[in-house]
Amino acid sequence: MCVGCSSTTPLPNTDIYIADLDRSSMKVSNVRNITQRTGYDNQPSFSPDGKGVYYVSDSTGVTDIYRYDLTSGATRQVTETNEQEFSPTPMNDGKSLSVVRVGKPLADGDEYTESQQVWRYDLGGRPIAPILATRRVGYHCWIDEGLIALFIVGDEEKGLPPKLIAADLASRQTIQLASNIGRTLRVTADGRLAFVDKSDSTRWKIATIAQGEDAPTPLVDLPTGSEDFCFLPDGKILSVSGSRLMFWKNGETATFIPFHTLTDLNGTLARITTNAEGTKIVFVVTGY
Repeated sequence: MCVGCSSTTPLPNTDIYIADLDRSSMKVSNVRNITQRTGYDNQPSFSPDGKGVYYVSDSTGVTDIYRYDLTSGATRQVTETNEQEFSPTPMNDGKSLSVVRVGKPLADGDEYTESQQVWRYDLGGRPIAPILATRRVGYHCWIDEGLIALFIVGDEEKGLPPKLIAADLASRQTIQLASNIGRTLRVTADGRLAFVDKSDSTRWKIATIAQGEDAPTPLVDLPTGSEDFCFLPDGKILSVSGSRLMFWKNGETATFIPFHTLTDLNGTLARITTNAEGTKIVFVVTGY
């Protein structure tokens, strides 16, 4: 989402593209724009069956969730509320989405940021209830069905950086895992939480951590300026840099290397993600 933004903060013009990926050759084909309009279309995520892409769109001054169907090419509006929704994430029950919901200020003088919570919505777009009482949530990621990772928005005036916490739904206990983090949260094949470590402002890196560990384990430096990444089933990590798609695999490449360039899109790539099979990628183009 737009971290710590209010309802009056203008959102950038962005579009969402989808493409086919041959994992063996790392060749990209059939690149196409699935939003094709002026305005904010962002934060894509695949449905569990890979047949749809959920995303956030702002066409009325309030962000709502939409779903693009890969088979028909049709787009359906999922939510239509007075609140703003961000970061649509399919839940393991197959019946729900978890979203970051931005309501109204809690009291006179409160920031909109204070209202930001993770909510459960049904697939028809109906808000059910907050998943947690925790506020100031910018992004989230499910580690497993009962454990959720949260990016907590920092407070610049108080000198507080964004922090990463894990929350247990059964006990309602939370634990801080890291601070000075970026927006992307992912889970590795072996169940570790992967995130962007910004503790060195000149070298952002991907790191992993699990509950019970004292410190994160660094994996690799990200391309300069990027805080977006995702995993392929074979362990490769995808990222972006400018108009380039990049990949890294432990033991094969020392750093991220480019495998496809999309200069004809006339923008900067961001928010890359993939379907479960790693055969399709979705990314956002901004700044065009």
